Amino acid sequence: MTQTPLYTFLALNNRVLQYKYNTPLQLARLHSFSYSKSKIDYITAGISSFYKNLLACSNHDGTIVIIDIFTRRKRVIKTPKTQIGKLVFLDKRNLLSISVDGLVKVHNLRTLSSFNVTNSSLIALLKEGKELNIQTISSSVLEPLIESKSFTQAFGLVDDNPWLEGSLEHHRLEDIYRLAFSSALKALREGSPNQAHAQLIDFSDISSKQEEVKNLFIDFKHYERFKLHISEKKYAIAYALSSKHPLLTLTPQYTEMENIFTREFKLAHEQILLGQKDMAKETLSTYMTILSKRDEIKKLLNGEYIYSSNIKLDIEKEKLLLAYEKNSFKECYELIDLYSMEDLQLISLLEKHWMKLMIECEEYALQGNIKAIKKTLGELIRTKTRTDKIGDLLRVAFYSKIQTLQEEKNFTSLENIIYSYIDIFGVDIEIKEIMKKYEETNSKKLAITLNERVMRNDWLNAALIVEL
Repeated sequence: MTQTPLYTFLALNNRVLQYKYNTPLQLARLHSFSYSKSKIDYITAGISSFYKNLLACSNHDGTIVIIDIFTRRKRVIKTPKTQIGKLVFLDKRNLLSISVDGLVKVHNLRTLSSFNVTNSSLIALLKEGKELNIQTISSSVLEPLIESKSFTQAFGLVDDNPWLEGSLEHHRLEDIYRLAFSSALKALREGSPNQAHAQLIDFSDISSKQEEVKNLFIDFKHYERFKLHISEKKYAIAYALSSKHPLLTLTPQYTEMENIFTREFKLAHEQILLGQKDMAKETLSTYMTILSKRDEIKKLLNGEYIYSSNIKLDIEKEKLLLAYEKNSFKECYELIDLYSMEDLQLISLLEKHWMKLMIECEEYALQGNIKAIKKTLGELIRTKTRTDKIGDLLRVAFYSKIQTLQEEKNFTSLENIIYSYIDIFGVDIEIKEIMKKYEETNSKKLAITLNERVMRNDWLNAALIVEL
């Protein structure tokens, strides 16, 4: 069953407008371009409902703007002197653009980098295909190459089009290579270099793998010496050799050497806790000269090392969790926006809650119910990183109230609310149209001075809005 969309979008002159679906009720002016020719395309494909809140639009000079319609966060991609004819979201991170001249690009929405698509088969698929997404594209172009064991072509296609990375077929391709690499590694450990070469013959011409394959054979020329150093417990020399020839770290001998260090390190940690620092130094004396271990050992002996088997969260996520534990949801959303966080279950839950609040407040805005918006949002009305969206809701609430007063012909209240709007939000395109209609209907000139400019987010300082 097809779900009814919540919104429709219109490019009018230089403005991108958002409407409640199947109604004339405008919810927001999402963006204003410098010129009048605009094209928009609402996202129709996403890996989850959370990513279906993105809108991509462009104007004739090639500027592409991606807008989160629930937070009003924007990302801008410049494609100079390129008039866009088509925009399609391929997944949550990749946007396809096709110019009117036929230039095909894929834009990474996380890094804002762009890639020209030059493969003829891929271009034909992207131009003519329907319901495009990364998975269907990858299946169409990579699967036949994998089935025919054309690995050089398949990897070359991915190398030239990095936006295909992460698809099922790309993972399958990498798994095939890794299996061959592991077999070659095993053959080298067993002293069979010819067999190792045979295992990797299908991958010898792949530019992105050539360096690793070459280094495999170079590094394993030192394998016998590496094993000897470990057997003689000359760990400092063995670590130095593996640092210079890193593929030796893929051997059982290196794993065993690391296990020995881990046991010794745990013992030294216990000795430190018992106040036996001299004994801890003696335990780790073998590793003192090993560069890769030096900082870790120094921290332990100085009492600065926190031994934990848990994966440490990075500082941004720790801040988010602390804010969440304090029930400071305003801070949570500001941190999410500040650090552009995505990959955390808590973030997904918070964003779903925000989306629910926005949809609820949009209904209140269309009813002209400012009090209900303030009550629903609470402290979130002051979320600094999302003021554009909240400001839109409040403006729409004023517009709706004004429309109701116009229909009731309550001109005294109408005049007062127009003045209140201008005090809070200043004079924008929408209120100018309302003022013009009011003056034409009442044959009365509004006493408004337009000299002082009100900034778009000055409503945050208006007592009527933020005093809860």
